[in-house]
Parts: sequence; C-alpha cells; structure tokens
Amino acid sequence: MLAFGTNNDEITAGSPTAPFLLSMTDNPDNELSIIIAFAKQGEKGADLDLTGFPTEIANKAKDLLLESYPVYEDPEQIYEIRFNDYIIYQCRNESYTCWDDSEVRKGRYLIIFEKSNLLDYYQSVLFDWDNDDTKSKRKHYGIYTENHIIDVISNSAPTITKINSDSTEQKQ
Repeated sequence: MLAFGTNNDEITAGSPTAPFLLSMTDNPDNELSIIIAFAKQGEKGADLDLTGFPTEIANKAKDLLLESYPVYEDPEQIYEIRFNDYIIYQCRNESYTCWDDSEVRKGRYLIIFEKSNLLDYYQSVLFDWDNDDTKSKRKHYGIYTENHIIDVISNSAPTITKINSDSTEQKQ
C-alpha cells in the first residue's frame, strides 16, 4: 500500500528511479491534486535513434547507450495524491534543491517531515488562525519525483488513489 513516511518499495518495483510528476492542479476550493506515475524500465539498448548526429559521436553514444536502460512513465501505475485542504505548497526543480541534514524526514519518495525549514518558514509569512488542536495535526509532506520536489503543509493527511485500471482508494 502506497503511503507517506514508508519505504514504498512498490514505487521502485519496475525501475530503481523516482516516479514522474504528470500534473499538479490547485482547484478553486484549495484542493491540491498531484498525479504521479511510477517509472518503468525499458529494455537494454532500446530506442536508439542517433540520426542527425555526426558519425563519430553517434558511434561513441551508441556504445554507451547499448548498455543503458531507458526509463518511461508506467501507464499501469498512475496515482492521484489529493490534499483536500492545504496551508502552503511549493514545487521546485529537483536540480536546484539541496539536502539539509538538520531536517528530520521519514519515507522514500513520499516523505513526512518531523522537522523542516518550510515548517519553520511558513509561520513567518502566513497568518495562522488555527487553534492548537488543529496545529498539532499539521504536517509537512514531501513528494520527490524524477524532476520535481513538491512540499505541502496541511492540517489533514492526503488521500492516495490509483487512478487507472484498478481504482482503489487508500487513506493515510
């Protein structure tokens, strides 16, 4: 079962790489919908099209690529992560994201933070009118994909739903 804060071995069953972000939609009622697809590893050396490259470069690239595995979005493993109410979210290019050892996180690809810079930061830029009971439920969720890092702070856990052939909902 796909869940935040766990190892999520099912994500890497078809490929050792992170899932892909397919879409992210912020609906008018402050519902955030994030669609991800697991990665699927293709056949070794598949899809080699080096037309247009100079012969010398094409030959060197071909030698390297023949030992490589292409990675695709798996159309059988698509999930929606829905936050019915969020406080703040951000999406970053993963190439510009730096790791901070002072943050305390749990999970793989679907992360729950116990301590994070974003949790500290949002309090300085937002008016927080929630009561203490609601604040105690607040969490920072991270979604780490192939090219994006998405951070969401929410008072309630998201739902994760498989949205292709066998549609079953999983709640946190």
